[in-house]
Amino acid sequence: YSAWAKVRKKKYFYGSTRLDGQTFDYFGRPKAIFKGRIIAVIAFVVYALVGELYPYSRYAFWAVAIVVLPWLVVRALTFNARNSAHRGLRFHFSGTPKQAAGVYIGTLALAILTAGLAYPLFVARQKAFVLESHSFGLSKLRCELSAWAFFWVYLRALLIVLAVAVPSFVALTFALRRMGDLPEYLSWMVWALPVVGIYGGYVVAYAYIQARTTNLLWNGTSGPGFRFSSSLSAMKLVRIYIGNVVAVACSGGLLIPWAVVRTLKYRLECFAMTVGESVVHSANPAFARVGATGQELGDFFNLD
Repeated sequence: YSAWAKVRKKKYFYGSTRLDGQTFDYFGRPKAIFKGRIIAVIAFVVYALVGELYPYSRYAFWAVAIVVLPWLVVRALTFNARNSAHRGLRFHFSGTPKQAAGVYIGTLALAILTAGLAYPLFVARQKAFVLESHSFGLSKLRCELSAWAFFWVYLRALLIVLAVAVPSFVALTFALRRMGDLPEYLSWMVWALPVVGIYGGYVVAYAYIQARTTNLLWNGTSGPGFRFSSSLSAMKLVRIYIGNVVAVACSGGLLIPWAVVRTLKYRLECFAMTVGESVVHSANPAFARVGATGQELGDFFNLD
């Protein structure tokens, strides 16, 4: 049923999102998604079983996965774009596996070889590739991103984590030395409080990255006669994320839908499109139907 649930959820979110008074449409078919998930499950079962029988075969699977990754990315984005529409006009994704390989293999390999220093470059190129390959009908998007701007965002996020993690580690060390002074039933606080502090720093850093990179992304994106803008606040996202975690934990997971809607609503309310001139958007010619296998394989192995 998850394939049908996915389509229903997408239709609900698309139908609840309005741009200039008009909602979006999603045309993905549950049966196509269901078939893609069957293939994804079979691939996973084969990987797990063969990996248990012949452990070294996992390296061969990983090598194949790296080679297939660009194709999976392109197929997933193409399926999603061609099944999305606004005012009856469908979107399109024109990226190729060769272009995706340069980003998802080439730039990612550079990030690994530089011990993560080039990771902001990978993120900037990946986001720019995804947006620049999209079009509304025949109206292509343009995306101008500065890798240096992304680098400073990630550097500040690292400093945020360190600013919280280092004092928490010092507090933990100090508390361990005085652990004998605490009653036994409170000894768990020695470990719990510093960990909470460290995760708190991570939440703030994550929200900061989400807000700043999203703003950089959309403020640098435009199309023929229009441009986008985003004004997310990092502190507002921190409050939303912490509220979501508390609500979901206290409700045993029942408030996950509320948390998802709450977060998406805020992100969309901070998103805008400014039209500078009247432009006629032409429809794409008829394209061959794209299967959902690539998207479901990507989702199953968490490639999105």
